[in-house]
Amino acid sequence: MKQLFLLGLTISLFMACQNKPQRYFDESPEIETTKAGITAYETQDWDTWKANFADTAKIFHNTNKASTPDESMEGMKQMLSNMESYGFGKEGAEVEMIVDKKGRTWVNYWNTWMGKTKVTNKTLSIPVHLTIQYVDGKIVQEYGYYDTAPIQTAFAEIEAYNVMSTDEKSILKMIDGVVEGWNAHDISNLKSLSEANLVRTTNGNVEINNIDEYEGFMKTFVSAFPDFTVLVDKSDIKGNKVYINWTVTGSNNGEFLGNAPTGKKIRTHGFSVWTLNDAGKFIQEDAYYDNQTLFDQLGIAPPKS
Repeated sequence: MKQLFLLGLTISLFMACQNKPQRYFDESPEIETTKAGITAYETQDWDTWKANFADTAKIFHNTNKASTPDESMEGMKQMLSNMESYGFGKEGAEVEMIVDKKGRTWVNYWNTWMGKTKVTNKTLSIPVHLTIQYVDGKIVQEYGYYDTAPIQTAFAEIEAYNVMSTDEKSILKMIDGVVEGWNAHDISNLKSLSEANLVRTTNGNVEINNIDEYEGFMKTFVSAFPDFTVLVDKSDIKGNKVYINWTVTGSNNGEFLGNAPTGKKIRTHGFSVWTLNDAGKFIQEDAYYDNQTLFDQLGIAPPKS
């Protein structure tokens, strides 16, 4: 009798689980509406974007203060007017729909927003999480969470650029040329912008005495890291000097300072001071960064002095 009772209880629990309503979905009309809204935002098809919202919809992006779809749309238009290009990643997006215990329908969307600013050509990459409530196929609430600091910094740089003198803008363009040359793994930009006896110091020690040695230095890194990339985080001009905070990234798929490829990725930050002579040519770069961080990321020992 006891065994029959336990069997019956087990069957009852199993049936209860089978009859439990589904709460998680990876496909639904609401998910498709969310995706369509993202596409409309990327193409600035504002009529389609707004059509997804109920008339009384409330939008909360990094704030407790609600915006209407019209207010939010105007804010996005103003923000995007400073962007040369923008959009969400085509790979790595995560989207799901859930029905909570109160029967409310929500869509969660995770992706990385990427953009390039006008004027300064600053590249931005920002993770975004959207949580959207639907009623009868329309959005009634939308919550957005993302870090606005990189955007604010980038736009402040655009404002600073707009009030720069012609000479300062010309110098910044030269720095862009240096960075573009590094990222293209091509020394020709730097050669055209520098004197032949360009000097480079690293953490106070003279490392390079002319442009040919600089070319060898560049080859060492771009050969060891075929995807070697330089990003300028911040730049400032004072007189004949340019002060730059930078980040470099890359994958160690080539020999580096006598060490076999590790396949590991690096990401390190540094600071450089570029000095121009009276002829408007670079004559020196003073670079400062933690060499040990680089070697620790690769798991190798630094070369002996």
